[in-house]
Amino acid sequence: MHTSWLTAEHYAGLSTEPKQAFIAPLPAFDTLNISGIDKIKYMQSQTTCDIQRLDDTTFLRGAHCDAKGKMWSQFHICYATNDNATDTDTTPLIVIAFRDELAASTEQWQKFGVFSKVTFSSGQDQYAVFGIGGSDSEQVKTLISQLGFDLPEVGQLNRHNKALLLRLADKHFLMLQPVNAAQQLMEQTLPLAAPNLWLAEHIRCGFSYLEQSLIGQLVPQMLNLQAIDAISFTKGCYMGQETVARLKYRGGNKRAAFILKAQTDELPAAGTSIELQLNENWRRSGQVVNAANINNQLWLIAVLPNDITPADSLRLSSDNAPSLQIVPLPYSL
Repeated sequence: MHTSWLTAEHYAGLSTEPKQAFIAPLPAFDTLNISGIDKIKYMQSQTTCDIQRLDDTTFLRGAHCDAKGKMWSQFHICYATNDNATDTDTTPLIVIAFRDELAASTEQWQKFGVFSKVTFSSGQDQYAVFGIGGSDSEQVKTLISQLGFDLPEVGQLNRHNKALLLRLADKHFLMLQPVNAAQQLMEQTLPLAAPNLWLAEHIRCGFSYLEQSLIGQLVPQMLNLQAIDAISFTKGCYMGQETVARLKYRGGNKRAAFILKAQTDELPAAGTSIELQLNENWRRSGQVVNAANINNQLWLIAVLPNDITPADSLRLSSDNAPSLQIVPLPYSL
């Protein structure tokens, strides 16, 4: 937790009650600054997304894979804001990701970056990460306006002073605030909420991130990255590209990410097994990727066989073994 801007008292007072609009601090998410004249060329060779598509008004989703196509991380990436925000040559890139996966990728990028004119620096003391969302579109728009932003289109970003607002989905946003502004934000009369509220929304949007136990375990298509424009199949070579392309053009990937829900007070860890009923028996068929529990409503995004249907009986592998219901994805596979 970045105690410089989020105190224990602030954190303890955050509510998980559903809201029409809310802003949630996300202390488990971090940022990384990437600078140097080779930054675009280098990151193009390291990631699944086409970094050359970036401009001052857009962000990209992407993944960073090992040589076998297994993911170190998935992330959002955009240009930072500097005094001349349209000068992308001198403006650093910012990567936003869950802290476990960002740490894993940073180590690899630094290891191979010594051969390029590129430098990496933690954004931890520069930016605080927030999530914005809610059930009411108009209330969410009002909150965004109150924070000083114009509303970007889905897949684009807006800037206000040195803050950034990324619109991930219709009512689902990431916001970067300078740390000093984040401290002031936590003192304002805003509809502040616990991170879990935003994370449950993230799952319902069909998005995920990698916790420590799953780093290096999954290929991008297992988390539907091809369906959310996080893989470019035309950009050329990058780390793991051979495996990712083969799964698209030759098939072979038999797994995908599904949204599941259950009525339970449990909060399973990443990697917890999910079981499928076969006649009288139950067999491990998948695993939890991310989970959020809001007032005993458990939301999961999980990797399962891609031929699973809502008619199949699924349960969580735990003492209480709550039954799991498949929720339709908001995008097509």
